[in-house]
Parts: sequence; C-alpha cells; structure tokens
Amino acid sequence: MSKKNKKEKVLFRTDLFGFCKEDVLDYLKELDTAANEQIQSRDARINSQNDEIARLNAQIAEFEASKKAIEAERELISQTLVTAKDTANKVIDEARNDAAKERAELEQSYTAEINKLAAIRNEIIQLRKFATDAIRSFERDLTALERSTIE
Repeated sequence: MSKKNKKEKVLFRTDLFGFCKEDVLDYLKELDTAANEQIQSRDARINSQNDEIARLNAQIAEFEASKKAIEAERELISQTLVTAKDTANKVIDEARNDAAKERAELEQSYTAEINKLAAIRNEIIQLRKFATDAIRSFERDLTALERSTIE
C-alpha cells in the first residue's frame, strides 16, 4: 500500500515490473474519492450560494417594486400638491375678485345713500325755511290783522 508523508509525497511499494499495481489503484481511488468529496462540497456551496443569490434577487425585486410604488406615490402627491396649490390660488383670486366687486357695489350703495341723505337734508332745510317763512308771514298777517282791528 502507499504511504504518504506530510508533504503529500506518495511512496509505492515496488513489484516485479515497477510499482505495485494495487497501491497505485488504491491511491487513484483515494484521489478520486477525495476529488468527488471536494466536488460535492463545492457543489453544495455553489447550490447554497445560488439559493442565497436567488433570495437576494427576490429581495432586490421587492425593493425595486417598493421603490417604484414609492416613486409613483411621490409623483401622485406632487401632482396633488400642485393641483391643490393651483386650486387654492384660483379660490383666492375668485375671492379677491368677488370681494372687490362687492366692495365696489357697497361703495356705490354707500354713495347713493349719502346722496339720498343729502337730498333729504336739503329738503328738511327747504321745509324748515318754508315753515319759518310761512310762520313769519302768518305773524305779519296776524299783526296786521290785529292792528287793523284795533284801529
């Protein structure tokens, strides 16, 4: 049989025509077994790594789907904010326009009421003057009548 030392040097027994055939065959079987074990170990590691790669790829796909969903949601939020801002600006503009129209109408109404009050005041002044003139005329007539009856 073969003997190995620490440096993996193999020593075969010798036979009539060279090395002992059984030792060489046993050594080749050992090498084959060791190689097969290494191949199986590597295959197991490769399979494990392939499983890990598949798991990570699935995780990447989930993250990408989440990222797309978040980006779509951000875009929707952005569009909603822009729409809300535009709508708010329109509402503010309409309110300002309505307030300006209402103010103008109120100012016209106020001016008209002031003019009515001025007209009423003038009428009152005219009536007062007329009443005062009428009273004075009656007083004169009365005084003249009293003088004519006394004489």
